[in-house]
Amino acid sequence: MAYPWLWLVAVLAAGSYADQSQLNVRGTLLAKCDRSAVHDPRYPTTGYMRPVKDLQNKCTAVNEDMGSHYVCVNLPAATVPTTGDTFSPFWTKTGQASTPQNAASWPKPGPWCICMWAFASMLDQHPEFVNDLDCEKVSPHLNSIGWVAPHLNPTGNEWLDD
Repeated sequence: MAYPWLWLVAVLAAGSYADQSQLNVRGTLLAKCDRSAVHDPRYPTTGYMRPVKDLQNKCTAVNEDMGSHYVCVNLPAATVPTTGDTFSPFWTKTGQASTPQNAASWPKPGPWCICMWAFASMLDQHPEFVNDLDCEKVSPHLNSIGWVAPHLNPTGNEWLDD
């Protein structure tokens, strides 16, 4: 073996991902933003760290994720009128997809880790979007934009209505 220490570096790096931000906004263990019930062959898993098996479907916070994909939402569903294809209007409402037809090629409706900035923007324009969150699957890093604490009820079980 030319570099016997290389395996140790790989193991330590993988372990550091598994230890980072494994709590949710309530301070309990971060649950999976699980896409196993969604039939989406193009996007079967979510989360920035989905290439790391133990972190697939988790909206974890790691330094490498410059997009801050810490928020698990249940993407709403809609149908493209002309084709009958399923898409999530989240992609068109946030401007990430230009048309429903284009959005049909993006991740299908169901659980998905989104950028906390897209969440904040979406919430400003569509306050009902808060109903698509699941506290058990949302990283506490969402509070870095000052949103979680004032909107989570004291018991941490549900979001407060404004």
